[in-house]
Amino acid sequence: MADISLVFVLDAHMPFVRHPDTPGCVEESWFFNALSNTYLPLLRTCTTLETEGIPFKLAIAFSPTLCEMMADPLLQERYISHLDKSIEFGLAELDRSKGSVDTRERIRSELDRIELNRRDFCDIYERNILPKFDYFAMHGYLEILATTATSCFLPLYSDIPEAINAQIETGLLVYRKHFTAIPTGFWLPAMAWCPRLAPIIKAYGFQYTFVDSHAVLFADPPSDTGVFSPAICSNGLLVFARDFFSLTDVTSTDSSFDQNKVYLDTERDVGFELSESLLSPLFDVHQGRRITGFRYYAKSAENQDQGSLYDEGLARTQIEEDARQFIQRRFETLNKASSLLEGAPVSICATYPASLFGQSWYEGPAWLEATFRQLAVHPELSAALPCQRAIPRQLSQPIEPYCSSGLQGGYAEDVLNSANDWMYPYIRKATLRMIDLAERFPDDNGLKERALNMSARELLLAQSMDWFIMMNDREHSDYAKRRFQESVRAFTVVYESLGSNFISTEWLTKIEKVDNLFPEINYRVYSKKK
Repeated sequence: MADISLVFVLDAHMPFVRHPDTPGCVEESWFFNALSNTYLPLLRTCTTLETEGIPFKLAIAFSPTLCEMMADPLLQERYISHLDKSIEFGLAELDRSKGSVDTRERIRSELDRIELNRRDFCDIYERNILPKFDYFAMHGYLEILATTATSCFLPLYSDIPEAINAQIETGLLVYRKHFTAIPTGFWLPAMAWCPRLAPIIKAYGFQYTFVDSHAVLFADPPSDTGVFSPAICSNGLLVFARDFFSLTDVTSTDSSFDQNKVYLDTERDVGFELSESLLSPLFDVHQGRRITGFRYYAKSAENQDQGSLYDEGLARTQIEEDARQFIQRRFETLNKASSLLEGAPVSICATYPASLFGQSWYEGPAWLEATFRQLAVHPELSAALPCQRAIPRQLSQPIEPYCSSGLQGGYAEDVLNSANDWMYPYIRKATLRMIDLAERFPDDNGLKERALNMSARELLLAQSMDWFIMMNDREHSDYAKRRFQESVRAFTVVYESLGSNFISTEWLTKIEKVDNLFPEINYRVYSKKK
């Protein structure tokens, strides 16, 4: 029997969007949406499968910024308030829709889900869901991958190794705070690769990382197993290549599973359709419209008056069929690959943004559960963790993966173009200045150490590619520009204050309260390696 398997990997990331002085802002609702539609449903999927004895294997790369948000008491409290308001709004929607039995049924279903989220979040997980993910990791169901402190596009800093070291070391610091296991795999933000990264990643003890398929297919020399087993670099670092067809079958194309007409239209949210007076109990429309979770129509609906209401029964049937098709296609591909490779162990690495499951594709968590259920009864195909498949083929020739990324353009067009190239001179200069500060003040403590730690924190935030990518989107460019400039400005204040030997304690305390992530950070991570 051929040794074939599927490796599922989720990239669980969000930019840091904590705004203590602006309750109810649109950006904060991004986090609430992620909790309600992705991470709480994902935990329910894992719990159900474990309870029923159905094996499942899933790797997740939790970004440290998302971890810090999940563990933040202020955001936890605001999320509960958001759920309470959503329940009240749902009851009002029931009253407003008295004339439509079908619409009321859909509203009732969403209300039940919100109430379940509140119960799970408050009573079962006690406001912090990270320990439950850690539980599944310790029991062998999940593998939690390490990653950088913020979503930094590492190849653009390949000539400044201190910047990459700081990102990795701070990321590991946050990982150790929230999770138990020692990570053996490293998730590259955006799967962005260049040759200079291999020795740095390997130096931290990681055994493998993940790249896009063309990084391996265009490698020099080409991998002798293609994308069907981890390739090995000259220093022993293994690279898993994302399978292109596993992605496009599920999302990104007009014919992918998530575009099926029976599925919920996640873009038809009442938060963008109802009047200000009806939405006012839930949020302030003047701060910006946003997703509420109350969506009533299937993708087949052409307009609100003559559309098709979402039918959960039809969706469930389609979920089962899509899971079956996905497994069958992967099985056929792997069988053929195994035959061509003379029975060698082969696998497919299917990587997805975690936001796909539940946020952009409402049925995503249910599809994932259905896929694991069908894999459990499949005689020849099974799911595996990356650590279980991180074994190169014997006598494989080392390769040099091609410079690439998993972004839409395949390289760096999304993070370096005419919309955002003005940002790089500032961030590179700040990075070099931070290295200089770490060298000039290696043993400081007290107020000066606090200021240096804060400057390192703001630099990490400014290096996040989130702001650079948002600059390509007119809707979010103003916010991205403001966040980037705030972090660079805060860093510059510290740099100039250290030159004049005066730091405002009041100003420093205010910044620390706003950007309170990475409290254990040590600015010396920017020091040059001796």
